[in-house]
Amino acid sequence: MNVGGSLQAEHARAVRGAAVLASADGWERTPLPDPGAAFLLSAVAAPYAVGATSDGPLVQRWTGIEWRNETVPVLPPGGRGATLTGVGPDGVAVGGWFDPAGGSEEPLLLHRTDTGWIDAGPPDLGFGYVLTAVRAGWAVGHGFPATVLLRRDGPHWRRVPVPGRPLRPLAVAVHGTDLWISGARDRDGLIVRFDGRSWKEFRTGTGAVTVLTASAAGLWGASGATLLRWTGRRWSPSDAPFPVNALTTTAGGLTAAGAGEAASFDGRSWTIRELPGTWLGADENWLVGSV
Repeated sequence: MNVGGSLQAEHARAVRGAAVLASADGWERTPLPDPGAAFLLSAVAAPYAVGATSDGPLVQRWTGIEWRNETVPVLPPGGRGATLTGVGPDGVAVGGWFDPAGGSEEPLLLHRTDTGWIDAGPPDLGFGYVLTAVRAGWAVGHGFPATVLLRRDGPHWRRVPVPGRPLRPLAVAVHGTDLWISGARDRDGLIVRFDGRSWKEFRTGTGAVTVLTASAAGLWGASGATLLRWTGRRWSPSDAPFPVNALTTTAGGLTAAGAGEAASFDGRSWTIRELPGTWLGADENWLVGSV
């Protein structure tokens, strides 16, 4: 997950966001509104999808009939390279950018209100950081010298200390009463669980664990072409049909997507479909990315 870089000028004409909706016949491509610049979508949690244009952060909203562009708060001049990398269905979006003038990373934390999106005022932690993912009132990110975990408290967010050596969180999920964070420490994949009282680390033996998905059907993660399933005691690895960028659980099983492909797993076998595009985010019904 790359936070803090705008779309490169040499790719500006070629990059365009994409979204597909699950249907009985597979995936149905849906038109996206033109935000006036090259763009991509990084994450989706209906009715919201987020990403970046070559001019800054982007939010689009599904009305039930079509996608529409949403107005986001005006950022300082250094925020032109900002991108949003995580969103929740409750209308919280996160991301960040690198401020070349200040030489530091800057977080982006937006709330959707009845009148539109507002800057929620990410807390000052005393060091630069960006946020990478959000779910159910929890947001994760990274900076130097510490892991970043924020907990929503009404209109505000407060930091929750994470013990141990710093890690680079890339995904967050809530399963039952447990909070799960995945990412990497150095180059080694790591998943951390917080049960409200204590923390436990699980080394995955993979590279960075870039995605997590949780539902009543189970808890899954992915690191490249390795899938990880929580058994209740450990993370069990298995082979994915391709390197996975996006992962979600559905009523029918598990859906994974990557570059040019999407696949569904019914617990026994994979059904793979060609799906042109690079798919970066998923929820129960949608895949988003770029073409």
